[in-house]
Amino acid sequence: MREYKNNFIKADALFSKTLLSLAVVYSANTLSVTPTVSLPKGTSIGSTSFFDGFSGDSSGLTYLLYIQRENGTSLKDNEGKNAAPFDSPNLDVTIAINQIDYKFEPNESGNSFGITALLPVVSFDATFGSNGPTLYDNGTELGDLTISPYLQFSPVIKDGHPIFSHRAAVDVILPTGGYDADKDFNQSNNYVTLIPNWSFTILPAPRVEVSGRINYVYNFENSEPAGSSPMDWNGGAVSDTQAGQAFYMNFATSYEIFPGLRAGLNGYYLKQLTDDKVNGDTLADSKEEVLGVGPGVFWSSKDQNTNVWVNTYSESMVENRFRNELKLQFRIAQKF
Repeated sequence: MREYKNNFIKADALFSKTLLSLAVVYSANTLSVTPTVSLPKGTSIGSTSFFDGFSGDSSGLTYLLYIQRENGTSLKDNEGKNAAPFDSPNLDVTIAINQIDYKFEPNESGNSFGITALLPVVSFDATFGSNGPTLYDNGTELGDLTISPYLQFSPVIKDGHPIFSHRAAVDVILPTGGYDADKDFNQSNNYVTLIPNWSFTILPAPRVEVSGRINYVYNFENSEPAGSSPMDWNGGAVSDTQAGQAFYMNFATSYEIFPGLRAGLNGYYLKQLTDDKVNGDTLADSKEEVLGVGPGVFWSSKDQNTNVWVNTYSESMVENRFRNELKLQFRIAQKF
């Protein structure tokens, strides 16, 4: 049980991927497109899993590296059906994230303040069939910087072992990454996003762990919407867009096979709560939704200073975004 007390470093807001909400209308030989309005690509959807409520007993510096691969093979509309205008859409996303986390010494109550920063490198490879419209990506660039102050609460102890641990944080995604106003898929959101979140881990029985992270997403305006096609809104120019507010949750449970190695299930669920906006007007039927579930494993070194997560997901209940047949993530945390 000692491992529960000394490891499982915080891994906040991971760069997720492009979330897309498009409305395409054919008129004679002309293609008119509403501006692309998307939820932030810096959300941590699916990036955290086992032992998410822990961040280690000791203070100090931790380095984390994420490698994520996503394969979007179909673009879904607001009814969860394949978007009719697109022929064989495919969006491959490769993401490498460097994260630095620093936790201060605990106060008299045993609670610890900390701060973490994440900077991703994101590579897009978008391909489309010969029929219908084609969307264009921005290649490989740095993504948006995420800064997240947090408070790690003192764990609840029973019979000398922790049985519950939790943390509160606010992720601030800053528009610092690559952004081309003539491209459909960009590394940067080009707007600020705030994501207050709460992470927890429950240890209900020997060898069993249950974790989750609840997030609320608020997005500010994008004053320079991007798109490869001319954008039109009610016959006029497009000056700004705003992605809707959203809720999402990461969840996981694992079982200890033998000391240092666990296996289990991990997943996420996202539900957009309000429609996107264009020039302050509501973009009807633009809410996104997705459920991802799959197996995962967790390994911790004997000294508990090195921790490794491998998570896989397959998506369903997809609306207004690309569906990933397979989403794979590798994460390693090294305590110094």
